[in-house]
Amino acid sequence: MKKNAGFTLIELLIVIAIIALLLAIMLPALGKVKQKAQSVVCRNHLKTLGLGNSLYAGSYDSSYVPAVDASVPDEPTWNTSQSFRELVGVEDDEGLEQWVMPDEYLCPTDKHFRNDAFWASTNLSVNRISYGYNMTDWGRDSHDPYNLSGNIAAGDFRGLKEKDVRRPSNKLMFIDAGDIWVRKEGGDYKQYWDVYGHDTDRYKTEAGMWWATYYRHSEGANIVFFDGHVEHMDKEDVFNYTDAGSRDYRVNDRLWFVNPMNKGY
Repeated sequence: MKKNAGFTLIELLIVIAIIALLLAIMLPALGKVKQKAQSVVCRNHLKTLGLGNSLYAGSYDSSYVPAVDASVPDEPTWNTSQSFRELVGVEDDEGLEQWVMPDEYLCPTDKHFRNDAFWASTNLSVNRISYGYNMTDWGRDSHDPYNLSGNIAAGDFRGLKEKDVRRPSNKLMFIDAGDIWVRKEGGDYKQYWDVYGHDTDRYKTEAGMWWATYYRHSEGANIVFFDGHVEHMDKEDVFNYTDAGSRDYRVNDRLWFVNPMNKGY
C-alpha cells in the first residue's frame, strides 16, 4: 500500500510553532526598521523647514522668519507667513486653513494630528503641525518675560538676525512638538512628556503648556539647527539635569537660547 505523503498533525503543529517563533524574532526588528524610516521622513521635514528659514533670511535682510509678527493684524505666526510657506513648498491659504500645514508636513509618528477623531473632537485652538519653532529668546526666561515680541519693539517685530545666532551648529531652530513653537521649559521631559506623552489636550488643559517638546522618536526628538544640520537627540540631552537631580540651566541654555544676550538672568 502506498504511504500517504501528507503532514501529520504533529508535523503541522511543529511547522506552525516554527513560523510563530520566526515571527516573534522578526517583528521587533521590522518594528525598529519602521521607526527608523519614520524618523528619516521626520528629519527630512525639519531639513526643509530649516532650509526655508535660511532662504527667508536671505530675502529679508538676514532676518529669520518671525515666530509671531506683531506688526500684522491678528499676529500671524511663522507657519502662516505667505513668504515662508512658498519657500517650503506649501500653498498659501486663507481663514482657518492658513493655520494648517498639509499632511506631508506631519511627523509620521504624530499620533494626534494624524487622528481624524481627535482633530474633529478637540475644542482647543491648535495649529495642525508637528514641529515647533524655538522662541526661548522671547520666553519667560528672556528680558521681557510675558511679551511674545520679547525685547524687540512690538510694532517693528522681526525674526532673529543671522549675526545674532551664536554658534549656529549648537542652536535649536525647529524640533518635534505639539504646537507651532517651543520654549526651553517645555523641553522638561520629567515635568511634561513623561506625564502627558502624546496627549495634547492634557498639556494645555491641565498644565497650561503650549510649547512642549514631544519626544516621539524612541524617547528622543529630531532637531534642525541654525546651521541647517538635522540630528536626533535623546530627551536627556535636549533637557539636562545635574547629577543631583536639579535642572542644569547652564547646559540647557547653550542649546535653547539662540543669543545668550537675550537671557533675563
